[in-house]
Amino acid sequence: MLIHPINNSTSDRNRYCGPAVISAITHMTSGEAARLIRSVSGQRAVRGTYTRYVLKALKLCGVTYERRQSDGNLTLARWLKEKKHLRTAGRVFLIVAGHHFQLVSGRRYVCGRTGEIVSVRDKRVKRRARVREVYELFAHGNITIPDAARKPKRQSSNRSQINKWIKEYGFEVEYERDAQWYWVSMSEDAEDKAHELNHWLQDSHICVGLDEVEGRMIDMIEFVKEHMD
Repeated sequence: MLIHPINNSTSDRNRYCGPAVISAITHMTSGEAARLIRSVSGQRAVRGTYTRYVLKALKLCGVTYERRQSDGNLTLARWLKEKKHLRTAGRVFLIVAGHHFQLVSGRRYVCGRTGEIVSVRDKRVKRRARVREVYELFAHGNITIPDAARKPKRQSSNRSQINKWIKEYGFEVEYERDAQWYWVSMSEDAEDKAHELNHWLQDSHICVGLDEVEGRMIDMIEFVKEHMD
């Protein structure tokens, strides 16, 4: 098997580590990987996920796995050193360490933080993180991208729905042309409430594409209805 750089398409991306490792194995976009995880987990949005859902999504692509012993509470650096004899060319390991998914093949490493393939000694690799789970991945045939991962086609633009919610709930949407993403926020009172509750929406403002804007607004509407009088 081979690992690839994360496929972060500007129009279809997810910045979290579960979709990132699926993208690095299958070469699908991270946005497609997030949809695939949602199809097996039932999550509305993927901002973190369980190992079982990542493995289940990979299985739909034709990738199987075998769990390897993590030998207790080793740091990633110690695991890499002690398992050097296993890290031969073509063998790919999915490692859960520091509440983060990462892939190792030989001396090559990739995860959502690095985006690109780097050395296992790269400064972006959190080598002191504790290894909790290790899986060796296998592809016995062609790796495929299931239909569940594909971006659905919309019959019409969702701009009208977004504009309706902007007026109804006081949301704001600004397009950053240079960065090619949208900054989405709630009303000032709702933003203050999110900070007061330490709710995840307090730090979730960047969206790539109108589909993601619409999805984020759905989450924001649920927050307003639950927490704002």
